[in-house]
Amino acid sequence: MHIEVEETAVGPVRLFRINTGSCNGCDVELAVTSAVTEFDVEQLGCRYTESAHEADIVLITGPLTIRARDEVLRLYAQAPRDKVTVAVGVCPVSGGVFRDSYAVDGPIERHLPVDVNIPGCPPRPQALLAGIGAALEIRRARRDREEPARNPDHRKHHGTDNFPARGRMSYDAKACVDCRMCRHVCAAGAIRFEAGDGGVRLTLWHNSCVFCGLCSHYCPTGALSVTGDWRLDHRAADAFTQIERGEVPYAPCTGCGEAIIPTAPQLLHAAFRRPNPEIEKLKNLCPACRQLMSIGVPRR
Repeated sequence: MHIEVEETAVGPVRLFRINTGSCNGCDVELAVTSAVTEFDVEQLGCRYTESAHEADIVLITGPLTIRARDEVLRLYAQAPRDKVTVAVGVCPVSGGVFRDSYAVDGPIERHLPVDVNIPGCPPRPQALLAGIGAALEIRRARRDREEPARNPDHRKHHGTDNFPARGRMSYDAKACVDCRMCRHVCAAGAIRFEAGDGGVRLTLWHNSCVFCGLCSHYCPTGALSVTGDWRLDHRAADAFTQIERGEVPYAPCTGCGEAIIPTAPQLLHAAFRRPNPEIEKLKNLCPACRQLMSIGVPRR
């Protein structure tokens, strides 16, 4: 990943961090970008500052608690008017697992404008550098009085490695059986099911996903899996395009013709070591027809 180094006329671009009430997970990762040479923001021509008055880019972490709100807005108002604002982690973007808390008054866009989102819980140091690089692009475009380029998918799948942790979730609709266990265990409310005329659609919001992997762990067929794609930074204006989506089509029951979700082969192989032809017939039958079929089977 190459990002052009940028400096102002009076020195490096200055980064100012505001914690709005976070668990400090994102703050620990931001510390890496100042303490570890490989991820140091100085390679981008940036430095951290302790003064809001000096901020060129404001980095916001946390879900914005009611108690911290007034202080956050006071600090933000002290920063220069031409600053670029970056929401770090899912908490300032959507609230994450704290979205319904009585103590939270987020997301942060409710109170101030955001330019770049860096989803994650927390984002990796690589993702933080990529997001800060995107903020530098916006800052450069504003300085040159140009419209920053917007392409919601131009960063997708360009930050992939072989370490599947804290990365984009992938959904295989062909393996889904609509059990909805993933939605049940998703603490962040990132997964939604919608039933339509032709099937059931799953939508997973990357701006809410906290990378916990519970959906993948409990999915009986492996329809959901964690990938090594950590490049999730995007313009805040494109937040609602950051989704994983797939549809499980209905099929007619071979017994009565009722529209059903067929049993995925992955589920049969998980339940039976070697499914025989009689078991294979079950995958295209509704529950009522399965019961009728089993009545006539002699018991051993």
